[in-house]
Amino acid sequence: MAETPRDPSVARDPASLVIGATAAQVIGGLVAQMSPFMIGGFMAGLSLSERDAGFVASVEFLTLAITSIVIAPVLPRLSYRRVGLAAVALALLAQGASIFSASLEALVLLRGVAGVGEGALCAVSLSIVASRCRNPDKVYGYFQVVWALGSVPLFAAGGELTAAYAHRGILALIAGVTLALAPLLLLIPDARAKRDEIAADTARASPSLGLMALAAIVLNLTASAGIYAFIAPLGERAGLDTSAVGYAMTLTSLVGFAGAGAATALNVRWGRAAPISGFSVGAMVVTLVLCLSHDPTAYIIALVAWGAVYYFSIPYLFGLAAALDRSGRWAAAAGSAYLLGFAAGPLAGGAVIAATGYAGLAAGGVALTAAAWGLAMIVDRRLRETARARPSADAPA
Repeated sequence: MAETPRDPSVARDPASLVIGATAAQVIGGLVAQMSPFMIGGFMAGLSLSERDAGFVASVEFLTLAITSIVIAPVLPRLSYRRVGLAAVALALLAQGASIFSASLEALVLLRGVAGVGEGALCAVSLSIVASRCRNPDKVYGYFQVVWALGSVPLFAAGGELTAAYAHRGILALIAGVTLALAPLLLLIPDARAKRDEIAADTARASPSLGLMALAAIVLNLTASAGIYAFIAPLGERAGLDTSAVGYAMTLTSLVGFAGAGAATALNVRWGRAAPISGFSVGAMVVTLVLCLSHDPTAYIIALVAWGAVYYFSIPYLFGLAAALDRSGRWAAAAGSAYLLGFAAGPLAGGAVIAATGYAGLAAGGVALTAAAWGLAMIVDRRLRETARARPSADAPA
């Protein structure tokens, strides 16, 4: 069953494009992935409080998200390769300067600059897949496979370097990975979206439909990040020490590879409604177990299942945004929605726990996931209705 006119179930995309887009995705998202180590490094190396270290990270996340959503409408009219190369140069400059930063004010400024470059790279990675790949959902699945596998050595190295060199160690690691991957951005096509495609897609998806897709992503990620931020205290509540939680997290990353691989293999053969419904139900179940159970075995099983569900879900959420238009504008904005949810989750989760405890966190996570599912189903249904109506509308009179 094809849900877009591109018939993505059988199409294969150029390997060079996929590699270049994946490199942009990893460079752009590396800071968010390594944020726990960065916050710890800022506290240890610069003697910042939890509040100040969190503020630095929030500034970077905010500029990253704003850049992604601001550049989204114009990105299809620009050269993806040139934007990517300019963005990685800006990010590298800020990363290098941050290593030698000695004050909170300078660090905030530099991390904000880094966020601009990272946000542009995230937008490029998502937009070019939506506009140039015939199988966006599958390529977004490749992104998650890379994240699942890459997180294991990155977390190991990040922990060691942060312990040894504080913020300079983790920032040097991020800069080194960025520098190593930067040449792969040359594989991104030096081309703009065609004018006729941009004009045609302007009328394809209404703004309200696009906003519903972005809202579904924000709500889903808020629920996921709200649980992720409190994995350690939830584990301690179940009777596990910090070391045991760390081992469980490593196992979660490895099993997450299976979730990402399943999404890549399945893509949209059965449409998007069934996979989105499946991971939504799975997310609600593991949320309830993690927040309400005090059994350590149940905690570990639920945590590992959470990783598989999370890595399975992201390709379909991004794919839903990509299906809205072939120019990739909504897909680029989806990166911003992802980051907003990622940033909102810990804040919302902490507030709910303070007010109502972990039972409230469970209820809130289930409610947000259900709301995200409802919005995604509306978007998916309207996209399928549009796809069915298009052949008859395009037929000669």
